[in-house]
Amino acid sequence: MTCYTEATVKEIAHPAFPYPGLGGCAVEAYRLGPVVLVVLRDQDDHGGPSVTNALEQVCRKVHQELLAPKGLDRPQTYWVHQSRVDGTASLVEFRAPQALEGPRRQLLPPEEFARILEGFEAPDPLEEWIREGALRVEEWEEIRIEHARRRPN
Repeated sequence: MTCYTEATVKEIAHPAFPYPGLGGCAVEAYRLGPVVLVVLRDQDDHGGPSVTNALEQVCRKVHQELLAPKGLDRPQTYWVHQSRVDGTASLVEFRAPQALEGPRRQLLPPEEFARILEGFEAPDPLEEWIREGALRVEEWEEIRIEHARRRPN
């Protein structure tokens, strides 16, 4: 009998994982008992095809080079792709999960994505982007204030 701890462990944090076509994305992997969550985040300046356009290749490379060496190549692996440009997140399921072929995306509402991250005790990406300097708080506040002015009462 295998006994799993219920503590979440952040196993991988790779800020600029290179993938075929000279692109790069941020990769984070979290383990909660027998379940692994992998979050792939496009970079603004990935310099090649986006994760969306190279999803199978990116997932295979992450699986081979990051997950397998750490023993995280498990049957219960969930893949989420988040676009840094518009912030949308999608749950990615594969028609052939072992081969990571035939990806299908299911858009995750922001609340559901936040709930998934919270379940794995993962940090909010918006907060991370502000800390990294990718989003400046002043600009964010200006946009929020301007949007509030335009809304009809």
